[in-house]
Amino acid sequence: MKVRELLKKVSENKRDARIILSHLLGVKPPELILLEDREVPEEVVEKFNELMEWRREGYPVAYLIGEWECMGRTFKVEEGVLIPRPETEILIEKTLERIPKDRNMVGFELGVGTGCISINLLLERPLLRMEGSDINPKAVKLAMENAKMHRVEKRFKVFLGNGFEPVRGKVYDFIVSNPPYIPEKFWDFLPEEVKREGYSSVIAGKKGYEFYEEIANESPKHLKEKGFVALEIGHDQGDIVRKLFEEKGFKVRIFKDYSGYDRVVIAERWS
Repeated sequence: MKVRELLKKVSENKRDARIILSHLLGVKPPELILLEDREVPEEVVEKFNELMEWRREGYPVAYLIGEWECMGRTFKVEEGVLIPRPETEILIEKTLERIPKDRNMVGFELGVGTGCISINLLLERPLLRMEGSDINPKAVKLAMENAKMHRVEKRFKVFLGNGFEPVRGKVYDFIVSNPPYIPEKFWDFLPEEVKREGYSSVIAGKKGYEFYEEIANESPKHLKEKGFVALEIGHDQGDIVRKLFEEKGFKVRIFKDYSGYDRVVIAERWS
């Protein structure tokens, strides 16, 4: 069966089908159009049909192929660890704007997940060093695997533990985080594929902004003078997060995502 014929049989999730097939063939999705007349080995056809069946049952494409892109770079992903999203690239870009290329700096990431935030920062800033924490052992292992894959493991240290607990007494030039920010009351209404990323990866608590409260309270103890905090937030959380940090003496700026929603907070410390 040819590539064109195999894809023609797919009636739904057509974009996902192209991603899955390109992964199985070892090419990029845009390259499939050049391979439409290529014969697909029978074992690949069987694997493709199996993965598409899993997709129909609600498994995210990223977990089916075991990887996903962030900032044009590929990262290993596993079920139970948050999948990189386009909005997080805005957080990375806004953080990079505040890290000079010629300065030795040390940053801390709360909740590393796949490690895509810290690793992208490290790849763009060769003088930077990063430390991070995650309460999920699978995430800690995955983040270090990705660090090794991108050859930045010597500048990246990840601790297993809750929030700031593993780094008590340490101070950093900046803190970055994409914490869970969905209120627990919405769990039952989330798509099945989002639930597979894990309750603790997406649910913050009753209010949805518990992690921002913790970061606002704890970050002054862990920031150097004129340090900053960079956060991804829920689309309706700009005002509450601004208030939390301004009450702690931070100057706060909010940046919108591609849909015009509040998405990234930069809180700068004055002293």
